[in-house]
Formats: sequence, structure tokens, C-alpha cells
Amino acid sequence: MVTQKNSKQLHKLMAYILGRRPDEFGLVLDDQGFVRLKDLLKAISEEPGWGYVRKSHIQEVLVASGEKPFIAENENIRAVFRDKTPQPEDGVAPPKLLYHPVRRRAYPVVCEHGILPLGQPRVFLTTTRDLAQRIGKRRDSEPVLLTVQARRSFEAGVRFSKYGEVIYMTDHVPVSYFTGPPLPQEKKKEAPIPKKEPAATSEELPGSFALDVKRSQALQKQSLKRKGLKKEIAWKRDARRSRRKGKKK
Repeated sequence: MVTQKNSKQLHKLMAYILGRRPDEFGLVLDDQGFVRLKDLLKAISEEPGWGYVRKSHIQEVLVASGEKPFIAENENIRAVFRDKTPQPEDGVAPPKLLYHPVRRRAYPVVCEHGILPLGQPRVFLTTTRDLAQRIGKRRDSEPVLLTVQARRSFEAGVRFSKYGEVIYMTDHVPVSYFTGPPLPQEKKKEAPIPKKEPAATSEELPGSFALDVKRSQALQKQSLKRKGLKKEIAWKRDARRSRRKGKKK
């Protein structure tokens, strides 16, 4: 729980952000002075010493404040007294350079179509790189930071509005008026290494036969036995013939 002292300090910080300088924290109020509660939480938690703040702490401030200086509706919040909040100044000439963060996955689209108000009523640009980086990290841990040639685009017809001291707004920044890092190249898919097919055996090759060495040796032995038997039979037959001839004589 927030102590009473810290609750009062948080009350003062919220009053300063919502009632005087939302632009200083990278916030832009809508026409009724509202900002999304989660965006306010992110902005507060980025401040040194306020990283612990959660929605429950803000609700505690809303309950503890007897005079009801804030109005919370549908996950949005605004200050009751906002006479000192900045109002958009249209047709203002911007400085030479402005900065804008984009999410990494949206960067290729931005490089093709320019900077458009994705999820926002308009394109918000900042006068400092640090603030742009801070805003970008609320949506992407490593946002892509673009440098906008604001004055040159203004001279070419792009209209800007100034909001507070450090934020400018526009509807679209064409591709030719901003620079950023090169697009990451897609990794080329390596061709799969063909698997070596096992060498075909003689049984698999057409017109070939497999040589079975053991079977061949066995057949040779059988052939030799047959030849020996034939010789033996022929010798016995010749011997019988000779004996017969002798008896006849």
C-alpha cells in the first residue's frame, strides 16, 4: 500500500501530468481531456522512484482525494481542472528535425506507405530522441526510431500542429521525408543437402546378378566330385571289359 505521504506525492504528480504538462511525459489528451489509464500508468512508472505504481495506487488516490480532482471513466482518466493543459496549435512551422518511434513489425509497412496514425488519432512526433524512445518502449521493447525532416516536409505541404512544448502532430509523413535504419534482410533459405543414396547392389541393377562366393565354392566341389566319380566308373568299366575279353580267349 502507498503511504499517506506517497499518496499525496502521487496526487501531485498526477495533477501535474493531467492538468498541466501531459506532453512532457509523452501523452496527448483527447478533446475531453481524457487519457487512457494504462498510458498514464506507463508514464508514471517510467519516472525515477515511481516504478512501483500500479492501478491500485491510482485508485487509492481517487478514493483518498476528498475534492475529487480526477474523473475516471471506462479505463480513461482526466483532471477536473485543466485550464492549463496544452491545446493544439494548428499550422505551426515545426523545427528542422522531429522524431517518431515505430514498432519493429510495423517498420516494413512504414517504409512502404509512410508514417500513419496506427492506433492513434494522429501521428505524434517529438522534439527529442529520448522522449521518442520513451514513448516507443511502451509498445515495443526495442522500437525503431525514425528521424523526420519536418521543416522540409512542411515546406512541401505537410501540415503540423504543436501540442505543448515537445510534441507535434500530423496526419501523415510521406516516405521521402524520414530516415531510419535499413530493413533487416530476410535470411536466404539454404538448399537442403541431397542425401547420398546407397550404391545399388548387383541385384538392383538391370541385367546383373549377385555373386554368392560360398555357393560358388560349394558348386565347384560338387562338380569335382562328379568328375571323380565319372573317372572311377570309366576305369571300372574298362577293367571289366578287359577281363571279359581274357575269358573269351
